[in-house]
Amino acid sequence: MAASCQGDFTPSERTLSIAAVVFASFGVGVAFGVGFPLTALTLEAWGEPKWVIGLGGAAPGIATVMVLPFAPRIISRLGGVATILLGSTLAALAFLSLGATSSATAWIIVRLIGSAGVALPWLVGETWINLVAREETRARAIAIYVVSFFAGFAVGPQVLDAVGLTGMAPFVVGALGSAFAGLPILLAYRLAPDMSFDHATNAFSALRLAPLAFAAAFIGGFSEITYLSLVPNVGLAAGLTSSEALRLLSIVTLGGFVLQFPLGWIADTWSRLGLLMILAGAFIVFSLMLPFAFGHPMAAETLAFLIGGVILGFYTIGLAMLGERVQVSQLAAANAGFIIMYQVGAIVGPIAAGAAMTQSPIIGFILTMTTMMALSAIGLWVLNARSRP
Repeated sequence: MAASCQGDFTPSERTLSIAAVVFASFGVGVAFGVGFPLTALTLEAWGEPKWVIGLGGAAPGIATVMVLPFAPRIISRLGGVATILLGSTLAALAFLSLGATSSATAWIIVRLIGSAGVALPWLVGETWINLVAREETRARAIAIYVVSFFAGFAVGPQVLDAVGLTGMAPFVVGALGSAFAGLPILLAYRLAPDMSFDHATNAFSALRLAPLAFAAAFIGGFSEITYLSLVPNVGLAAGLTSSEALRLLSIVTLGGFVLQFPLGWIADTWSRLGLLMILAGAFIVFSLMLPFAFGHPMAAETLAFLIGGVILGFYTIGLAMLGERVQVSQLAAANAGFIIMYQVGAIVGPIAAGAAMTQSPIIGFILTMTTMMALSAIGLWVLNARSRP
């Protein structure tokens, strides 16, 4: 049975309900789009070693893994709307606190706190859209949700480039993005779906419900977050200026923005597993080509655009597979497990790539990413073979 409560909504109410969570994801995207490069470039400017920069990129993943096992109970007690408002407020306050932080240790601690806040609207938003979406258009609805997030993420580095890395301006932008995530949800509180869940299912026991979806979440986590957190540093190592490195990051996010709806359409009309395997192969090919393209701006930007579409596609398709295969009463816990798997990848990827970049900033990054993707594609194949009757 697909995870959907669409029968509780009229078509117009369903559209407005999805629109509310789509707009909220834009604010979360702005917060992430500012937070990742701001952390990487600030720690770089402070002269911190690459492994510390990688740890800074992994901090949101660590915080999310810590808070999400308890998040379904928070949602059940407070409701989806109040949980989003709580998380957005905590994230906004953390951004403002970063402006007064002057050490790498304190920075990472504050990032952990703010990221725990962002995890709440993240979980509620994805559970919300999977509950309201119809199965025949599920991947496309999720693609629009993800596009909105990536639009915010694409805006973040550009705003950061405009306001600079000094002063309070970048932190105020991050705080405003976090606060904006709560506004459309507050306006549409009457259209929130029922998010009560089966307490017998938790984030970890839910892993057995849709193993291929959880594998896609892990792949999306390491590929997406490692690229988004470290590609500016790879660009700098290749001789790009700070502005050029930020532009490359924006083009990665632009690729995710433009290519998600076509991927969602394919996922609604074709094999979602087959599409995942094609994306894994494309990721390996494009990543191996990237070091040879840095001296040619058009080639580098084209590859960055395609890589952006591929890395975000894993999450879009995996989330659609989760909604397709999990019962309504188990979806909140299953979605928490899905995000935890994504964040496990988001922790492993930046730390492994950051360590490899200590020896060789470009080759270490590329070899780490392609090796992890190849192993993950083999894992998908094995899981699919074992899941057949």
